Amino acid sequence: MTVTASTTSRVPLPSKHGVNRARASKDPVRRAIDRFGPLRALVKSDAGQRAVEAIRGARAVHEPARFLAGQFGRPRPARYRLRGSGQIAFVRHRTSDIEVLNEIFGGTGGRAAYEPPARLRAALDHNPSPRILDLGGNVGLFGLYALNRWPGASVHSFEPDVESAGLLRAAIAENRLQRRWTLTPAAVANHSGTMAFRPGLSSESHLVDVEVGSGHRKADGVVEVPVEDLFARERHVDLVKMDIEGGEWSLLADPRMAQLDAHLVVLEWHAQGCLAPDPRAHAICLLRDAGYGELYEPIEPSHCGMLWARRSAAPAPAPR
Repeated sequence: MTVTASTTSRVPLPSKHGVNRARASKDPVRRAIDRFGPLRALVKSDAGQRAVEAIRGARAVHEPARFLAGQFGRPRPARYRLRGSGQIAFVRHRTSDIEVLNEIFGGTGGRAAYEPPARLRAALDHNPSPRILDLGGNVGLFGLYALNRWPGASVHSFEPDVESAGLLRAAIAENRLQRRWTLTPAAVANHSGTMAFRPGLSSESHLVDVEVGSGHRKADGVVEVPVEDLFARERHVDLVKMDIEGGEWSLLADPRMAQLDAHLVVLEWHAQGCLAPDPRAHAICLLRDAGYGELYEPIEPSHCGMLWARRSAAPAPAPR
């Protein structure tokens, strides 16, 4: 996940493609940085971005000094207690795990990236036990957020990367969430079997078939991972979170998406793996075709973006 969230609460406004856009004014520090050219250049440099990322991540945990030291040491997994919830989380320093930590727990702009838009919030907040399907569980940061945000929720995570799944499993155990949180160490696609997978990229590990023309960053080796067919699942879920690094396109384009028994979808779409010239527009069209007519866009898209979607009608009946 490599999305940057805006700074404050938002008001949905109509935009291109009829999607409700969220606008937010920048915080005073960000405005000051934008006005002062030399400071802006320093902050936008690679070294500046690493420092900002480290400081933001340190604010999300109870052990800021140890976190900062970890960010400037060798890459390694580490255990932290999250501020606010007190939950135990595992992250790999100097990887994209830290970006995910910042985005989900408010280190980026002070807003949790997965906080639902205001008009969709009641669908989960008024549900005593929402069922959440977590596609692309990584090290479990979204699962921790969801289970704290909705105390009666249950989460089922899918994660095919062996190292990431191991850290996610450790988070489940450390937080004693085995009754509410399950893990399937597999990828999800529109068929079952096995597929080639490129591990070792932390939150950016992905199925090999999305790499065509993507200019991806290679990791050591390719492995075969088990794959489950999303559409073979018959159980109703209240929310599907989908962040699978380009693997989303085969799911969104499958005609069975219209039959998916999920009230809400929060999708991080990626340019990687998309064969259409405008990935954002393509994701919007595919969600609408599947019956998700109410769309919200909480962040400004770039090479990837986020969409919240709610069904405007019951799922289409499965063909006999």
